[in-house]
Amino acid sequence: MKMRRIMLVFVFLLLIPYICSLAIIGIGYNALVLHSTDPLRTAVGAFVGAIIMLAVKATIQRPLNLLAGDIYASFLQQILRFFSIRRRPVLQAANFLLDLVLCTLATIVVRLLLPLEWIVGTSMGFVILIMFISTCLGAYIEYDNLAIDAEIKS
Repeated sequence: MKMRRIMLVFVFLLLIPYICSLAIIGIGYNALVLHSTDPLRTAVGAFVGAIIMLAVKATIQRPLNLLAGDIYASFLQQILRFFSIRRRPVLQAANFLLDLVLCTLATIVVRLLLPLEWIVGTSMGFVILIMFISTCLGAYIEYDNLAIDAEIKS
């Protein structure tokens, strides 16, 4: 697979949905929690968000492994493998801590950037729409390599 195509799949199938997931966690937290600026409540919300991100990552293991197998640049391969939850416990803990920090930042950034009317109103729909379109584009670009049918036929 060409590097350009791998990068497109990485951006549309993994990176944009990952960022959208963080935005959904930040929006959901700020829309549901009263007094969301409290540091303890933010920490608890970020912890729950990091657990949700761990569950989201479990669903993308197959595409991650397929993409990482086609990449020969070790730096990019390590970035892709960092998102894998089937790694050594130390890397899993580092991955969880990164998600915890990013979820904390997501809740704070959403709170600072969006007015409460948007947070409670239509922002979630826009983020889900962006995630859906991005995932569809990424899957369309690399359907043949990511399809389970390809392994069954061979």
